[in-house]
Amino acid sequence: MRTPDPESLYKALADHMREAVHIVDAEDQTLFANERLCTMLGYSLAELRKKRTKDFLDEASVHRISEAHRRERKQGIASSYEATLMSKQGEGLSVYITGIPLNDGATMGIITDLREEKRLETIYRQLVEHMQEGVWMGNIEEKTIYANPRFCTMMEYTPEEILGIEEYTFWDPASADIVRRVNSTERIEGKSSTYEAVLQTKSGKRIPVFVSGSPLPGGGTMALVTDLRPMKERESMYRTLVENMNEVVWMVDREGNTLYVNPKFQEILGYSEEEILGKSAFQIIHPDYVDDIRRIDRQERAKGISSSYETILVTKTGKHIPVLMSGTPLPGGGSMGIFTDLTVVKEKQRKERVLTQAIAYATDGIIIVDETGLVQAWNKGAKLIFGYEEQEVIGKTIKGMFSTQDVDHMLGQSSVRYNFELQGTHKNTQNITISATLTPVFDEGRKMSSILLIARDITAQRKFEEELSLKYQKLKEAYNQFGIVRRQMDYIFELCEASSAYSDIGSVGDFIVNSVIMLTRVDGCVLRIYNPRQDSLDLLSSFGVDESWKGKASVAYKGSLVEQSREKGFPMKVVDITKEPRYGSVHMARMHNFSSLLVVPLQHQKELVGSLTLYVTPEKKLELFENDFIEEYAKLVSLILASRKKTGK
Repeated sequence: MRTPDPESLYKALADHMREAVHIVDAEDQTLFANERLCTMLGYSLAELRKKRTKDFLDEASVHRISEAHRRERKQGIASSYEATLMSKQGEGLSVYITGIPLNDGATMGIITDLREEKRLETIYRQLVEHMQEGVWMGNIEEKTIYANPRFCTMMEYTPEEILGIEEYTFWDPASADIVRRVNSTERIEGKSSTYEAVLQTKSGKRIPVFVSGSPLPGGGTMALVTDLRPMKERESMYRTLVENMNEVVWMVDREGNTLYVNPKFQEILGYSEEEILGKSAFQIIHPDYVDDIRRIDRQERAKGISSSYETILVTKTGKHIPVLMSGTPLPGGGSMGIFTDLTVVKEKQRKERVLTQAIAYATDGIIIVDETGLVQAWNKGAKLIFGYEEQEVIGKTIKGMFSTQDVDHMLGQSSVRYNFELQGTHKNTQNITISATLTPVFDEGRKMSSILLIARDITAQRKFEEELSLKYQKLKEAYNQFGIVRRQMDYIFELCEASSAYSDIGSVGDFIVNSVIMLTRVDGCVLRIYNPRQDSLDLLSSFGVDESWKGKASVAYKGSLVEQSREKGFPMKVVDITKEPRYGSVHMARMHNFSSLLVVPLQHQKELVGSLTLYVTPEKKLELFENDFIEEYAKLVSLILASRKKTGK
């Protein structure tokens, strides 16, 4: 096997190096250049062999290399320096050259391309120049060799002014002592360190800063200086916020001893700051909750976990305050708690529970549905009316209980509607009649979110009314057979008989009202007797009205429709009750669906005895009031009541 030629091996090695290799003779004429140098300069090897070193160096580099040859090469000493090569195209290339003397006065240069390093150096310099932090560098004599624009601005120096200034000039006296101690210990030992200090600017202004200092290779120090003024301002802002919070803020150390409380703590708990600082947090926690809080501290705070829970604080006077506590571990140990006073919330919750129970057990059905008709709430009253248990209807549509038309009408309501009738279906499929009040509920955007339906079962009431109506119809048919006149005469005769037969005026009044109902077929009748002492009309008897009407057992005569009718000298007919200003019971009339009325003053020998008021619903015809017999019958009623008043019976 043939041994490779050493020269060939060296040449192959040189051609594959990352660095450029250049060898010249004693006359500085190129003897050898590897492929890397040829590529960098853009010359072929044949072209380079015709050139001297100075032919592809800039002027400054030629001077530097000449000095190196004069000082070191002739003495056989290697040297290194930066230089600038000039390519065939005239481009300057930054390089680092290590020159090594060879035999016979020849020299070999190992050339490292510095362009990438220079590019990175430019990037790093731009980064430092544009940093928000100040950067300062000092030499081993602790004098400034570099400061970035941010540091110069902070200290009020120009970049030229600041060079050479001793480091301790930049600090206030206390901070200068800290820096001297750090430089004499950590820096000498090659250690980095951080601390807070105060810079003193050229004009004497003080700037709080955070310093990260590191030793430089070859001696000296580099410091990264962060201006703490924005942080201090934020700290002041946060402190102001905490000091003025409506919540209690409380900080404790690892052992649970109080480090800080805000003014709200002092206000609510009654302790001064001096009384509570250093004291155990558990002395103001209710004893029933102490073990739970200790457990939370062990299991969560020690692991850096935040949590919230309810507890009870005990004030200086022994008062118990329910609170919601949000606890957070502090850096370095300890905890911070934010306590929200729940006194008002708890009272509101208590009232809500009472209201909820009242709704749940009310005998009226209370149903809440969403905007699509799905049941959201269902009380016991609703169960009594419709037969369904709560779990059977929650989340289901009410269309099985009401007709689709009625449901669509309810869902389309945009205002409260009182006492309207609905036909519903019981669970056992029986039909029921409901008197309902419907209230739409709107969200913050004024969009209907749900509907409250209050329902009362009036099936029995309607059945009674139907039976009564049927009786009326039968009586009407009977009266029609004998003639209206005969019927009227009969009632006149019966009234006279009743006046003699009944011992008390109340029974007579009941007969009068019943007879008027039978004679006129109106929906309601109210008989009142005049009380001259009170100048009032007192309720004697009624028909077609419920118990609420008794709230009007006595009404003032003065300003009444009776007075107005008496002044006119004839009965007064009101077609629309809601538009008559003298009528004082519009709400009750609406509750009974009364729309029109006829007022007949009862008087004997020009003296007021009482009044007779007849009511009809919109379905009845007003022609019922066009009955001359009512006035004649009223005269007989007036005579009988007047005589009863005289006898006191």
